[in-house]
Amino acid sequence: MAPPGRALDLGAGAGAVSLWLLQQGYSVDAIESDPSKYAELDRTLTKTAARAVFANIRRYPLPRRRYSLVTALAFLHFFHPDEIRLLALRIMRTLAPGGFLLASAFTTDDPGFHALRETGQNEIAPATFRLPDRSGLIHYFAPGEFARLFPGLQILEAEEERRLDPEHPAGMRAGVNLVARKAPSSRA
Repeated sequence: MAPPGRALDLGAGAGAVSLWLLQQGYSVDAIESDPSKYAELDRTLTKTAARAVFANIRRYPLPRRRYSLVTALAFLHFFHPDEIRLLALRIMRTLAPGGFLLASAFTTDDPGFHALRETGQNEIAPATFRLPDRSGLIHYFAPGEFARLFPGLQILEAEEERRLDPEHPAGMRAGVNLVARKAPSSRA
């Protein structure tokens, strides 16, 4: 459904989504801030038309109205809630009119949220904790919270679900998947 053109893959990790976007015909900018993940992303995207960018999204300039598709898959929950709101605004601005956002994040139904609470770890903001290895933050979204981050977009789907995950100690994960669209006539 997303129009052809440029795609932005935020928190691109090893580049699996970036490669898929390339296969769909998009011109891809893939941003990653973790040095080891970026090294893998760079190797993955070598000899492709995609552009791997090593950058902290907090400071990386996102051009207005550039991307017909933005992916933020398992990305926004690694920020403080104040930063999440600013990032959501920047994501809405970088979407071209008629562009789509695909995003996902953990929710408060996730076993990780309950495990952190049970350890007595202090919340630095509501439902927000320092990661156990002290490498960053993790925020768990309350029901409906994720979709409300994007008031300038038409929410086409916001599905909160639990899924099996044999690699997680609890055997499951819980999160929200969102598909949203910027109005074709939007000037924002």
